[in-house]
Amino acid sequence: MRNKKSGLFAFFFSLIPGAGEMYMGFFKQGLSIMGMCVLLGILGSALGIGELLLFVPLLWFYSFFHVHHLRGLPPEEFYAVEDKWPFFSEEDISMTMREEKNRRIGAVVLIIIGVWLLWKVFTDTVMWMMPDFLREAFWEFQNALPRVVIGIVILYVGVCLLRGRKILPEERTAYSQKNAQEEHSAENREQGGE
Repeated sequence: MRNKKSGLFAFFFSLIPGAGEMYMGFFKQGLSIMGMCVLLGILGSALGIGELLLFVPLLWFYSFFHVHHLRGLPPEEFYAVEDKWPFFSEEDISMTMREEKNRRIGAVVLIIIGVWLLWKVFTDTVMWMMPDFLREAFWEFQNALPRVVIGIVILYVGVCLLRGRKILPEERTAYSQKNAQEEHSAENREQGGE
């Protein structure tokens, strides 16, 4: 059972993203925040995208103030707080993993990361054999590639968000049938009221 812990230890653990939540007994929240910080650090350094590291302080501030907010709650509210994943619910995660489209996206992302890591190993081994001008051009291309890929992904997601969700033909038929039934029942009420 969760209980409020020492304020001094809560303060010290709140300095590490996610550790304060885990200290207070919210392991799902703490692990996800800590995992996001580690993931951003790994991706930022491994892919050479230092801009991703700008999100780490945001997560740090969120975690720090979240711990102190939890610590300041009255006991009845504190015990009512549910330990859940802050970014996705468990139902969302399980439904997402079940959908074929999302599994394919996850597989593509893993393949891209794997190819990128193998590419880095290959280039680190072969670069020393290249002439200087070719090595510099290759180095610039390699450094720019992750930013280009992430920029394309961000643009794609933005365009998808602007377009919105398309209504499937089955949903359109069900919607029109529902409207027809509502209009028919409204006409019957009007005729019955006369």
